[in-house]
Amino acid sequence: MVNFSIELDAGFESHFKKEIEKEVSLRLKSSINNITESIEIALQTLVKLRLYEAPEVDSLASGELRYQFGLVDGASRISNIIDMWAESVEVRYVSGFGKLGGISISMGDNDYSKALSMSDAEFTTENGTPLEWLRWLLLEGDTRIVNNYQFRSGRRGRAGGGIMASRQNSSWGVPSQFAGTDNNNFATRALESMQDEIDVIVRREITKVV
Repeated sequence: MVNFSIELDAGFESHFKKEIEKEVSLRLKSSINNITESIEIALQTLVKLRLYEAPEVDSLASGELRYQFGLVDGASRISNIIDMWAESVEVRYVSGFGKLGGISISMGDNDYSKALSMSDAEFTTENGTPLEWLRWLLLEGDTRIVNNYQFRSGRRGRAGGGIMASRQNSSWGVPSQFAGTDNNNFATRALESMQDEIDVIVRREITKVV
């Protein structure tokens, strides 16, 4: 039996680590544009998927919210808004994040101003009254919006399913199961559930080149 041992030079471990980090850094920088583009496309697809899964979106297309808001074209309106939100997702490489840099992910409509400025976000009734349905849904919570009226289910109405009927001492607001506020609405709830999936996507795309 032959006995042997290996003795590494002093400082080998730190030198080896530096060389590995250098190689990883070079590979990342040479491929970073492809990486960020792939992550961005994947996240935009994920944003759409999660938002379309929200019960509010389904209701706007063919349910209670469609009827109560009077949205004849609710499906196309919310679809256009979701498309805008997804397209606003931006992924960038930031060299100042640690030794190897990092990935910055942002969404370009954090205050909802872009969505609320879209023509899809409101419509005007036959008597000229603007109905800001998206703002009501995202921000107004349980606020009573229309006084002396209540929604009455039935086959009549702008979108079918019911009408707003005059009734003293009553009021109407977004149905409580759908009501949202600035930091707790169908969009924030959908996007908050994505964190683990975002981590998986970022790691997957980086691993392809490292």
